[in-house]
Amino acid sequence: MSLFTAKRSDLKAAQRLADLEATVAAIDRSQAMIEFQLDGTIITANKNFLDTVGYRLDEIVGRHHEMFVQAAYGRSAEYKAFWASLRRGEFFSDKFQRVGKDGKDVWIQGNYNPIFDAAGRPCKVIKFAVDITAVELERIANEARRKAEEEQSAVVCSLAGYLKRLAGGDLTARITETFEGRFLAIKEDYNAAVDSLRAAIDQIAGSTDGLRGSSDEVAAASADLSRRTEQQAASLEETAAALDEITATVRRSAAGAKEASTAASGARQEAARSGEVVRDAVAAMGEIEQSSGQITQIIGVIDEIAFQTNLLALNAGVEAARAGDAGRGFAVVAQEVRALAQRSADAAKEIKTLIANSTSQVARGVQLVGETGQALNGIVGKVAEIDTLISEIAQSSQEQATGLNQVNSAVNQMDQVTQQNAAMVEQATAAAANLRSESNALAELVSRFETGAAHGAAGPPARPRSVPVPRPAARAVPQMRPGSSAAVAPEWEEF
Repeated sequence: MSLFTAKRSDLKAAQRLADLEATVAAIDRSQAMIEFQLDGTIITANKNFLDTVGYRLDEIVGRHHEMFVQAAYGRSAEYKAFWASLRRGEFFSDKFQRVGKDGKDVWIQGNYNPIFDAAGRPCKVIKFAVDITAVELERIANEARRKAEEEQSAVVCSLAGYLKRLAGGDLTARITETFEGRFLAIKEDYNAAVDSLRAAIDQIAGSTDGLRGSSDEVAAASADLSRRTEQQAASLEETAAALDEITATVRRSAAGAKEASTAASGARQEAARSGEVVRDAVAAMGEIEQSSGQITQIIGVIDEIAFQTNLLALNAGVEAARAGDAGRGFAVVAQEVRALAQRSADAAKEIKTLIANSTSQVARGVQLVGETGQALNGIVGKVAEIDTLISEIAQSSQEQATGLNQVNSAVNQMDQVTQQNAAMVEQATAAAANLRSESNALAELVSRFETGAAHGAAGPPARPRSVPVPRPAARAVPQMRPGSSAAVAPEWEEF
């Protein structure tokens, strides 16, 4: 009976052992399992555990459990306390993060089971675990995604508020909340952009004040320049009119000087001809004087002949008296011849006296004609000098007329250019007025921004209305005045 009972006990024990082995085999197939000594040295591990951590069995047997944890955690007091609890037989079950081969992260859901010997003392530790790396990584990813979405939503809401303030012109709206990670760059970039924009608006505000003052000065200077340009244009127009009159007067003077030169040239020629006539008259009077001398000589001969005749008649009368009555008729003839010779002598004497008076008068006439010739020669010289001077005056007058004509043309061009300048100054004045209006408008726009800095402007100026730039008034281009020889050069149109 006892033998039968012993066999039945052996059968139950064998059955129970088989069940245990089957259970262990099932656990070994479904879970990762590893055994440690109480100090954490690895005894063995099944295939599931080796696949989970990526090691071979020979790579882990004899090494410490510390190889599966982070180095910092392995050196920590918490880790040492963990193994001290296991050595005391305490059971641990939790989700653990471990380090596999090549440093890969491994997440397991496991429990550390102290194994007790027959005396009830812990002898080793068996760890059963399930690889939940994929699930945990997905959970971590979802958690990170949720956290990122929450952080992004918070960032978007905060950024929207600051952008709303910025859109309202508040340039002091800097992000003060704490942004982390990738959103930190957005905060820094936004704050940098706001700071840059605020600095730019501050600078624009300061420049706008200066621009407004400068535009006022430019507008005032343009108005003053326009007024002075109009005065200058009027003065140039009066100067051009006066030059026209002077040019006409000088032209008439030049024409008169030219006519006077022509008359002086004619007078010079006439005086020269008169000198020649006087010289001919002097020559003729000289010839007359020579002829008078010759006549005087002839009269002397006649007087000599009359004297000889008278002497012969006297001799004839003496001879007739000697002849007596026979020579009485011859004496009468001789008496008549003597009387004729006497009359001839008297006539010759009278002619000689007349010839002498005529010679004296001819000599006087020759002297006067000579003096007249000398006077005419002096007149011819003076007339020549006058002709030369009048010619020079006429030439100078002509040159003055030409120079005044050029001056007149230049003044006409200056007049037209000044009128064009006046039109351009009007445009510049209108543009300056528009610039002043636009600078005021810009100052008003800039004043809408709150930069935290006080500007010098007393307040936003009233909204100016735009001043249209007027087109230059159509001015009649002045016709070329007398004396102008050319129109305005084409390049002045581009002035």
